[in-house]
Amino acid sequence: FGSSRFGLRRSGSCAPRGIGWWLEMMRSVCQQVTVRGCRLAASGSVLPSRQAEVLTPETAARCFFARRFADTVADDGRRRCLWRWGATSAGMMSQQEVTESSKDPILMEDFRGVTTAACGSSHSAFVVDGQLYTYGSNKYHQLGRSVEETGKSAPEGAGPAPVTFETVDGHRPKVLQVALGAFHSAAITEGGVLWTWGWGGSFWYGSGALGQGDRVNCEVPTVVRLFADEGEQIRQVVCGSQHTLVLTTDGRVYATGKGDFGRLGRGDTRDAPEFEEIEYFFQSNDSVLSPTEPASIVKLGAGNNFSAAMSQQGELWVWGRNDYGQLGLGEEAMGDMYSAERYPRLVRSLPLEGHRVVDFDCGEHHLVALTAAGAIYEWGNR
Repeated sequence: FGSSRFGLRRSGSCAPRGIGWWLEMMRSVCQQVTVRGCRLAASGSVLPSRQAEVLTPETAARCFFARRFADTVADDGRRRCLWRWGATSAGMMSQQEVTESSKDPILMEDFRGVTTAACGSSHSAFVVDGQLYTYGSNKYHQLGRSVEETGKSAPEGAGPAPVTFETVDGHRPKVLQVALGAFHSAAITEGGVLWTWGWGGSFWYGSGALGQGDRVNCEVPTVVRLFADEGEQIRQVVCGSQHTLVLTTDGRVYATGKGDFGRLGRGDTRDAPEFEEIEYFFQSNDSVLSPTEPASIVKLGAGNNFSAAMSQQGELWVWGRNDYGQLGLGEEAMGDMYSAERYPRLVRSLPLEGHRVVDFDCGEHHLVALTAAGAIYEWGNR
């Protein structure tokens, strides 16, 4: 993380720990961590459980995880640099796609000024000065670019290389945000334009999560016409294993992809090859902190097969599969491996205790939330 001055505060005591301990803990539980808004991983609880308060180090910035692969963006005092470690793991439709790169963080020497990064199940991406770079497996065209034959056969997958975003008039916009799923990728460019690429779906495995209205693979970044034609700008995009959620600048939430376990939040389990709006937040008002106001969604999250949304008022809604207790709704909502919520459902235990959520993130089967008081709560897979 660029600094060994990292500690956790438990039960009122402060115990700074070395970076080796921190990395080992992250490997063992496949967790997600962010500092300056820190995200930890899961203990196996089915209700929100307070774990620790984080002492913010001066130089660590952000860490991104997907299964056993990680990227860390760190500030070296001049321009932010990128570290990588870990490995990919087997996907739904394949065995392990690329081998382990490293058990220890390796500095990517050729890149400085990294503004954001993301990890999928078998590929990763980062942005430098508005240019997107991808690397890893390209089995499902998730890198968004052509890969030489040598790159395909390399045990670590293709190395980092730029991805081209080009409009019909030849303009190449800067990339502002990127999100990766298991077999697909998505990005937002200047002007709030959404692009997706990768696997489009199949008869046997259901819809892909590109939102292009069909099951055709996209080998390069392709504009999602549904939003572009309506002039609707996208503020945020997040990807689950096989679904994608977007938040528009006017606060509307849309979902596309595989619909089993209700992960699309529309009350059913059908697939959606095109983005469809989740109307729950406009039709229902189950807020505890602001019962007289409609929920104003400001952030989305997506796990493997569940989803989440945070309101400006500081409350969290979850939906989708709940086999690991990743929804945080308690044991009564977790009957068996098929337990799921098809509509967004408020995590009531936090606001009922007076806690206001200011940030959160989803892992593969767990969720972590940060409250306004600086406490971190986590639940889901151990």
